[in-house]
Amino acid sequence: MAQSITAHLQAGYLLYDRYRIVRLLGTGGMSVVYLANDERLIGKQWAIKESRPAAQDVRQLVHEASILTTLRHPHLPLIVDFYPPDTSGRAYLVMEYIEGHTIADRLRMKPLSFEESIRIVLPVCEALSYLHQQNPPVVFRDVKPSNIMLAKDGQVKLIDFGIARNVNPLSEQDTVKLGTVGFAAPEQYRGQQTDARTDLYGVGALVSHMLTGGAWKGERPLTASMLAKDVPENMFGILTRLLAKLPEERYQSADELIEDLRHLFTVHSNTYGAGLDERSSWHQANAGTVIAFLGAASGLGTTHSALMCAAVLAKKSRSTLYIDANYKEDSVIPSLAYAYEGEKELYLASDDLFKLFGVDCMEWKFGTSPLPSLLGIYEYIVLDLGCDDQGERMDEFMRAHIPVLVGSLAPWREKDCIELVREFELKRFNRWVLGVLQLNFSIKTRTRKWRGAKAISSIPIQSDPFECTEDTKRWVEQLIGPIQQGGLVSRLRRWISRNKAERGDVRS
Repeated sequence: MAQSITAHLQAGYLLYDRYRIVRLLGTGGMSVVYLANDERLIGKQWAIKESRPAAQDVRQLVHEASILTTLRHPHLPLIVDFYPPDTSGRAYLVMEYIEGHTIADRLRMKPLSFEESIRIVLPVCEALSYLHQQNPPVVFRDVKPSNIMLAKDGQVKLIDFGIARNVNPLSEQDTVKLGTVGFAAPEQYRGQQTDARTDLYGVGALVSHMLTGGAWKGERPLTASMLAKDVPENMFGILTRLLAKLPEERYQSADELIEDLRHLFTVHSNTYGAGLDERSSWHQANAGTVIAFLGAASGLGTTHSALMCAAVLAKKSRSTLYIDANYKEDSVIPSLAYAYEGEKELYLASDDLFKLFGVDCMEWKFGTSPLPSLLGIYEYIVLDLGCDDQGERMDEFMRAHIPVLVGSLAPWREKDCIELVREFELKRFNRWVLGVLQLNFSIKTRTRKWRGAKAISSIPIQSDPFECTEDTKRWVEQLIGPIQQGGLVSRLRRWISRNKAERGDVRS
């Protein structure tokens, strides 16, 4: 197990010729965490966790760190590098720096409502489900309020893999006995083998703590009378099952728990989505919105515009997806991973999903459209179609809730749009938006040819697509604003009907 440690790196110290220490973020007895600037990636900051593992644990630590650096999930911090113990016995784990506060901090401010609690715990369960499905499974073993981070961008993150481990089916006991008193499962106190059900006990303890306003800390049996008044009666049964002393009497998987929590919420509130999310009506009205960017020609900034839009939406929403659907060219995502995170391998090892500045990024080069299955998961989907001069994915553009044709008002580039506009006219498609980079040409004198467009949008010019300026925020709000009607079902309908037609399921 880890040995006690005190902070010794001073501000300004350069660790491994790359990470410049800024300040101490926190200490935990067995580890300390620093904030550091990346000297190779200007402007990038990381959290660096320092620990001193016992000599007999070094091999296992190195093995498990190699697994942790491959994990990619929206509700887990990105762990990018590991340095094994140096001559002083100190090891370093480099991970994503998350600004925000923990559940423990939040409860000190004011109690959480039932809806807020479930909105937080569901992402935690999704992260645990992902960990438990690894091969071999990763057991977190320390689910507690101080290990759940509520980031400033609205994301929920499960942090601190201090005592996480792989399940060893050949072992009957763990080398590290305890998690945190009050939140650790009975088998952890006894030093017995832990598995996914151990984490589910921790979830039960966490939710019980949250739904009692922080009063319940595991020192006595939970009773229904301890729960806040807004907690539905059936929730107590879920908590009782989670807190069962025997693992076989608990939920057997995080997915099973997620299903029950969602069902309970559906019963408790009229709709799961409306209850879970206490966002503004602006976001609720636009849940499941697809914004498609299509370039009239190459070199007009279609991908750059799509990324700017996704970056702004990620700041405003809890779930934004960018899809690189330009099938004619190599994916831009590995280049983004290299430019902003320093390693293309961060994306290549991520099962086709990469998270950057709060935006989930994925490719769709071939095969059927993934959109029908994604609309129920993401609040906003930004579809980057590139320059589709062969019209292979024109239907996707026309089905989008906000289709943006990226063109130019410059006289020498107007011809790039003419053919596409004629096609729109033939199909009586008049919902599209013409997006143009800010130019010196007078929009009023150059818009006569584009009367078929629903609107003309002036795309801001900036070098970094992920820098959310007032101009980009205003631009995105102007794009999204007009689409404030219809729920998720109506948004799904245009994709569902299309898929049925392709399969021949539509009846005449």
